[in-house]
Amino acid sequence: MSDSGAPLEGIRILEFGQVIAGNYAGLLLADLGADVVKIESATGDPARNIAVAPLAGESALHLTVNRGKRSVVLDLKSRDGRDIFFRLAREADAVLDNFRPGVLERLGIDYSVLRELNPAISSVSVSGFGQDGPAKDRPAFDLVIQALSGHMSITGEPGAAPVRMGAPMADLIGGVFGCLSVLAALVGRDRAGRGRRVDVSMLDCLVSMLSYDATIFLNTGRQLERLGSAQAHMVPWQAFATRDGHVAITAREQKFWTRLCDAIERPDLREHAAAATNLDRVANREWVIGELQDTLVQRTTDEWMRRFTDFDLPAAPVNDFDGVFSDPQVRARDLVRVFEDPELGAIRYVTSPLKFDGWTYPVTSPPRLGAQTREVLEELGMDHDTIDDLVSRGVALDAR
Repeated sequence: MSDSGAPLEGIRILEFGQVIAGNYAGLLLADLGADVVKIESATGDPARNIAVAPLAGESALHLTVNRGKRSVVLDLKSRDGRDIFFRLAREADAVLDNFRPGVLERLGIDYSVLRELNPAISSVSVSGFGQDGPAKDRPAFDLVIQALSGHMSITGEPGAAPVRMGAPMADLIGGVFGCLSVLAALVGRDRAGRGRRVDVSMLDCLVSMLSYDATIFLNTGRQLERLGSAQAHMVPWQAFATRDGHVAITAREQKFWTRLCDAIERPDLREHAAAATNLDRVANREWVIGELQDTLVQRTTDEWMRRFTDFDLPAAPVNDFDGVFSDPQVRARDLVRVFEDPELGAIRYVTSPLKFDGWTYPVTSPPRLGAQTREVLEELGMDHDTIDDLVSRGVALDAR
């Protein structure tokens, strides 16, 4: 095997991605060089539904989360379809899914079956609530998990209705932990010689993301309140209105508070007893924030950012997407790339944030449904007549 520099070269993942979480985990693995074979039914992954996030007659969700994968369509409810899947599983490193609990068992392809075929294989399932517990069979979407996990209770403006995080963070974080689980299982297999069954719950993932605020609550019973962009334990740590937009400022250490007062030409704040330390500023939050806001609204965001940069302050404009993708740092990090879609032409996308020396991420469009069915079956040693027979009987779908 040639060394392409891909961290996961030679690793094959069989993915049953649905919508976002499982698909995003598979995307991260594909970006790292794994051969991600996406197993789909004849109706395809729901992420292909153009009504979800339409873009030029295609699903932007599918274009985003299914890059770099190969699509194989099999009828897993048929004996022949399962047999083909088992042949793939004998040579695969992991199976990744985000079905509801019980689906793999009903199809007869759960881990208890797979490990008999291939003791080294791992099975990673990402689901809304996990494989056990009273809610395990309930339907789960990102909004449901954000609400149940407590994140919506701490997101939003004071006294206003709770809001969700703008991006589908439950799905995406579930995908990140799904990818991490696959990688950990591969390392464990290399040491112990066997695969693992891994249960990833999106709810568990977001509850773990409550981080130190959960630690405070569990040990004091103190409930965190919604503070908008502010932070409960530090002042200032939030977005402020400027003359033409907003700027986010944090003064985590005292030296940054001193620099901020100098940058905005308010030495009186630096010397005021009510703002002397962070504890003082938290105790007098309303007054301190009011004083800062009265000053910051007098100049534009760009004017303030020039001063904040000169004073080496941790601050940033609150960008819209146009601001994000025109930002010099974002541009310097080469995050936006282009793949050629056979029907849509050039599609710009955000590439993986992981950077490895000696490895450049492949630029590959998402597969059409069943586009690699024949290719993958030929890799199993099947001849054209056998594949044609499977396609004619609806066991497989060849959509080259």
